[in-house]
Amino acid sequence: MKYVIDLDPTHQVLRTTVTGTLADPAIREMYASLSHFAAAGGPYAGILDMYGVTGNQLSLETIRDLAKQPPAVPGGRPRVIVAPRPEDYGLLHMFELWREMGRQFRIVLSMDEAYAMLGVSPGDFSQRLFPEQLAA
Repeated sequence: MKYVIDLDPTHQVLRTTVTGTLADPAIREMYASLSHFAAAGGPYAGILDMYGVTGNQLSLETIRDLAKQPPAVPGGRPRVIVAPRPEDYGLLHMFELWREMGRQFRIVLSMDEAYAMLGVSPGDFSQRLFPEQLAA
C-alpha cells in the first residue's frame, strides 16, 4: 500500500490518496501521518481517496482499534471517503458504525461526488504534504 497526502490551502481540505493492497501496518502509519498533518493547522475537511485500492488485508482488530482512536482529521468539518469497491465500502461502513461518526462522515462511490460535497476540484490540491519530494 502506498499513499500521498495533498492539501488544498484555499478550502483547507486534506486529501489522502491510497493505492495498492490495504494492510494493517501501512494503514496505521497512514492514519498517524494524516493525524500529524491535521493537527498542524485547520480545521480541515478531509477526503480519503480509495479509488486505487486493489486489495484488502486489513484485520477487524485494526479497524476496531482505529475506530476507537480520535479521528485522524478532527471533527467540525466534513470528512468523505471514496470507496468504489463493495468490499471496501462495507468495511468502512463497519468502521463508521463502531465510531458513531454522525453527519460529518460520508462514504461515497466517486471522487466527483466527494469534490462536489466539499466544493473543491482536483486542481485545488496544490501542496504535497507527504511524501514531500513529489509534486501534487
